Amino acid sequence: MKLAGGVIATVFIVLIVAGIIPRVRDARELRAETASVHGTIEVTVVPAKRAGATSDLVLPGSIESLHESPIYARTAGYVERWTTDIGARVSAGQLLAQIQSPEIDQQSEQAKADLGQLRANLNLAKRTADRWVLLARDSVVTPQEVDEKQAAYDAAVANLASGEANYKRLEQLQSFERVTAPFAGVVTSRSVDVGNLVSAGATLGGTGSATGRPLFTVAGTDTVRVYVNVPQSAINLVQHGASADILVRELPGSAFRGIVARNARALDAASRTLLTEVQIPNPKGVLLPGMYVEVRFAVTDSSPPLIIPANTLVIRTDGPQVAIVRPNNTVHYQKIELGRDYGDRVEVVTGLDSDAKLVVNPTDDIREGVEVRVLPPVSDPN
Repeated sequence: MKLAGGVIATVFIVLIVAGIIPRVRDARELRAETASVHGTIEVTVVPAKRAGATSDLVLPGSIESLHESPIYARTAGYVERWTTDIGARVSAGQLLAQIQSPEIDQQSEQAKADLGQLRANLNLAKRTADRWVLLARDSVVTPQEVDEKQAAYDAAVANLASGEANYKRLEQLQSFERVTAPFAGVVTSRSVDVGNLVSAGATLGGTGSATGRPLFTVAGTDTVRVYVNVPQSAINLVQHGASADILVRELPGSAFRGIVARNARALDAASRTLLTEVQIPNPKGVLLPGMYVEVRFAVTDSSPPLIIPANTLVIRTDGPQVAIVRPNNTVHYQKIELGRDYGDRVEVVTGLDSDAKLVVNPTDDIREGVEVRVLPPVSDPN
């Protein structure tokens, strides 16, 4: 009985030892393997830095002329000649084209002749009324007859005023035979040629139908403007009188200073942006209407955000993260909230301290809690 009990105890001890020893060996091998692997992981880190107190807000825009006007004919006739073509600089009142209107000229001459007849009728009506007033004093004529002569005189005065107004109207139409520039600027389009028939407000083509095209288009480019949509977070930058730099990619190294002239004082509900007009002096005509430009505003922030390199980001299903190397050289994945994306850099809103060391290009081997060796920073040749 004792022998059987000893055998059972021995078997039990053997089974326990046989189960424990492999587990201890496996754990030891796992720790050794982990230590070996962890000891070979080398990483490069960069510190999270705060942006400067002054940063740039760059918005796209398009140059427009401060004044642009299509020039239509104000009288009907044929184009006798034109004096300026596209690209020509013109001054206010300069002749652009001459229209020949024989009908208007003849009507004006007729109205001028009619004025002579109306003045003669007025003089006769006045003398007649004066004579009948004298005759009425001697009771030669009745008061009714005197009133009739006075009414004839008043009608002659009104007829003369009407004739003078008609003559002035025709003179004004004659003045419209000269198509002139309304302001100083550049001719950007011309759609007429000698012999074209034009009518008031439109150009008539060869078919005789009105095309509605202007004879010329004049743009004032001594001062140009840019409309930009400023995000809600930066509307304090675009108050009246604020400055901005205008950048043109085709003109590297040149920045044109502009001034905020006005804003819409109401945000667009869909985009949450404020329409803003920036005016730029352009005395040399370097900036042309239609150019694509970038408008740069200087942003001053008393509490600037953190900026991290884009190659430190890890995008996972539960949101963006960064791998932080803690003081004991172990890795911790920290969730963050991103702000603006600058391409090679990203703004961090929350979730990160300014003294954090971030792993550059973290791989799958760099897991939570793994121990790493931080490589010394490589000096920037620039």
